[in-house]
Amino acid sequence: MNSFISREQDYALRIATYLAATKEGELVSVNELSRRLYISRSFAARIVHKLKKANITGAVQGRYGGIFLKIAPAQLSIWDIIEAFGMKVRLNACLQENYNCELEPGCTYHYLFAKVERDLSEYLKKRKVSDFLFDIDSTKN
Repeated sequence: MNSFISREQDYALRIATYLAATKEGELVSVNELSRRLYISRSFAARIVHKLKKANITGAVQGRYGGIFLKIAPAQLSIWDIIEAFGMKVRLNACLQENYNCELEPGCTYHYLFAKVERDLSEYLKKRKVSDFLFDIDSTKN
């Protein structure tokens, strides 16, 4: 079954939320993200790279370097993060571009699915990473 939110998007949300919970100016290594969020190091590094390309995170190189959030948690929406990884799934196939439905334009379900999808994206745009902060000390292992 395809999920609306991919595993990569889910982990990106967790990484951004973890970074948002750190102290101002604190840098977090990919190794720490991997260990504390139970993500393989290679997968965490790939996600961090994509977040950096989307200007959501920044990085400081070197022995004492690490990752930091470039956008204030109260400004960074859940949708921003999900969208940075691309929305590959639609609520229904009929919402995909170039989908040819024999029942259009009379199908009332198409409009229902379009509204649900639109409402969900609007809701995710309103919800900010700061709404989901957790105590990072509780993830220490």
